[in-house]
Amino acid sequence: MLDNLVTPESLDVQISVAQQAFSIMADIQVFPSSSPDAGLSFELADGPTFAAMIRYLGESTGSLSIECSPSIAFAFTQRVLGIATPMDLDSDVSDAIGELINTIGGNLKGLLPAHTRLGTPQVHTQLPGHREMSSSSLSCLSFESEFGSFRLILLPSQ
Repeated sequence: MLDNLVTPESLDVQISVAQQAFSIMADIQVFPSSSPDAGLSFELADGPTFAAMIRYLGESTGSLSIECSPSIAFAFTQRVLGIATPMDLDSDVSDAIGELINTIGGNLKGLLPAHTRLGTPQVHTQLPGHREMSSSSLSCLSFESEFGSFRLILLPSQ
């Protein structure tokens, strides 16, 4: 179980790690949403959202997922890879968002027991209205940026 990641101090670390990952990797400033519904606004868009997940295996089990609007996924990819801004979920966007969740998940792994391992990131699209988050989620942190919204969702093993 990922109980070590849901203490108030660990939630602050999750916020800091996400901010640092976006800032260092892509020079994008992200901020925790001030409104509880702010991070949900991109679900109402006509297009899909992008999601990447990494599993924690071994002594602690569960997963960390990032769900993001296409606009922030494309801006992140453009800045990380130094390419023209993508217009669709392609292999570049998949690689960039996969590396983002790998970076965030890897940094948070230090808060877990020593024998916890990381799985391989998985990236996919979600149709409007579909959410990774469920009533069983351990935490959900919503963020905003000039390029769009995203959220980090921590789920127990299923």
